[in-house]
Amino acid sequence: MEARITAQSQSFKLRERLEEAKVSHGQEIRADLPNVRVAVLAATGEAQLMFCNMGSIRVRELVQPGDQGPLASEVTLQGLAVPFPGSYDLVNARISVNGSIHVAVDLATEVVPNGRRGLEGIAEVYFHNWPRGVGVT
Repeated sequence: MEARITAQSQSFKLRERLEEAKVSHGQEIRADLPNVRVAVLAATGEAQLMFCNMGSIRVRELVQPGDQGPLASEVTLQGLAVPFPGSYDLVNARISVNGSIHVAVDLATEVVPNGRRGLEGIAEVYFHNWPRGVGVT
């Protein structure tokens, strides 16, 4: 399933984390985004990326310096596909800030399930632990 940014993605959280990491307008960086969540919209079945519980960003490399200007508020996403809903760490993602905050998952990016699956993981857990018998005692 390919994730996308929606109005519910809480993009302001990504912006806050970028500001904490001292990222400015015009910069392009490679960075780790820990604990982002991919959830499925009930109405459409589409996957969306959520930043609500994201941890601190670790900047790995400064690809292009910035101009110290303010960050954009719009966020775009490219290339994030996951096998199931849950929490992931995006390791070495490419982030560029110029007109919008663009997060790209490319060949150099590793998408790592982090085991902190949310409510959407309950069905799968229950399926794998289905009771062998049901009865009344």
